[in-house]
Amino acid sequence: MKKRTHSILYSLLGLGVMVTLFFALYHASEAVRAKDALEINYTQRLMESRENLSAISLGLGKLPAAGENHTIIQLLSGAGVRAEGLVGDLSSLPLSHAAMEDAIIFCNQLSEYTGLLLDKLASGRSLTEKERETLAGLCSQCRLLEGQFALAWDTMLQDSLRLSPQDNVFYQEPSAASRPLEIAGAAGMAYPSMVYDGAFSHARSTGVPKALGSKAVTAEEAIRIATEYIGAPRVTSAVHGADISGDLSCYGVTLTLGDGTVLNAAVTRQGGQLLWIMPEHASFSAALTLEECRRSAEYFLLNHEYGPMEIVDYQVYDGMAVLNFVSVQDGALLYPDLVKVQLRMDTGEVVGLEAHDYIMNHTRRQKLEAALSPEAALEKVQGRLENAEVRLCLIPWQQQERLCYELKGSLDGQEYRIYIDANTGEEVEVHMTVDGTDGPLSV
Repeated sequence: MKKRTHSILYSLLGLGVMVTLFFALYHASEAVRAKDALEINYTQRLMESRENLSAISLGLGKLPAAGENHTIIQLLSGAGVRAEGLVGDLSSLPLSHAAMEDAIIFCNQLSEYTGLLLDKLASGRSLTEKERETLAGLCSQCRLLEGQFALAWDTMLQDSLRLSPQDNVFYQEPSAASRPLEIAGAAGMAYPSMVYDGAFSHARSTGVPKALGSKAVTAEEAIRIATEYIGAPRVTSAVHGADISGDLSCYGVTLTLGDGTVLNAAVTRQGGQLLWIMPEHASFSAALTLEECRRSAEYFLLNHEYGPMEIVDYQVYDGMAVLNFVSVQDGALLYPDLVKVQLRMDTGEVVGLEAHDYIMNHTRRQKLEAALSPEAALEKVQGRLENAEVRLCLIPWQQQERLCYELKGSLDGQEYRIYIDANTGEEVEVHMTVDGTDGPLSV
């Protein structure tokens, strides 16, 4: 009887230990999950900070080429909103207050300064040269801060550092070694003291597609269409893939090429138009020049009845060239009719295409006549752009289209594109060409 009692006690004790161990493991797991969630939140805040800094730099960088108040107001307003967001992001990161105080004050003052300038512009006055110089200095400072954040992020990745601290670091001394982001508050970041003196990837994407056609196609026909686009001799296997629903309902097609490259494609059920093709995994040697790739892409588009098209932008990465083409009608560039062609730079063969904007918008326009002369448009940017070139174009504008003159030129070594309404002479948009990691971008 006594042994039996001991046995029951030992069993209960063992059960208690197991329950305790279970809850300890459970709470430890919950703590890990909570910490991971916090790390994700901090990372998101950091990414937002870098995005806001980039947007502020771009907005302020466009100001020297902006000539009309409504354009300047748009750019300053965007920079001010981004600066407010940047303050919230920086304040929420687990960093030493002593290290980040000047950076946060700078962002607050930037937001306030743009607000004061907006009030001035709203009253009908213009920016002074001194105010423009101040804004140029702020732009340079934002670019420097953006570079510091990028450098700190690379250091964190190399050293496998986490954003989540082990303890409260708000009142601690700055430590760029354990918290690289605090380099933004280190020596070399001399924030100015503020004195207050008083591409078109947004084409129409909804509505009735203009270049789709009415004929319905079968899944077998979709496979044939995708195969013919790539070139039947290159394809060793073509099978039905994952279908796509939505406004542009598509059949999915998977193509395997002779070298093992796998391409996924989407062909519209209505009209049988190729919506897109993309490689699953691809990396090639860059043996061909960009000019050779351009000629190959032009031949491909002409051979597939896209009509006259002209390259407007490009990117290069992993041995592939991504070329942006737009339709041309009577010498005018039709930016809403965009087609992106992806070529491998070892053979010049097409391995990718994206034609959504073209399918949605392409049609022959009836009125491409400008009331304003090209010479009058050039006068609008006189003194702002050097060696300006003028070209009639159609740009996407608030889910519609607007006839403009595109004026390409430089100012202090920076390339700009200014868009002037071809009928009213109003300055519509200012784009700036920046050097991206994969090639120049117009933003």
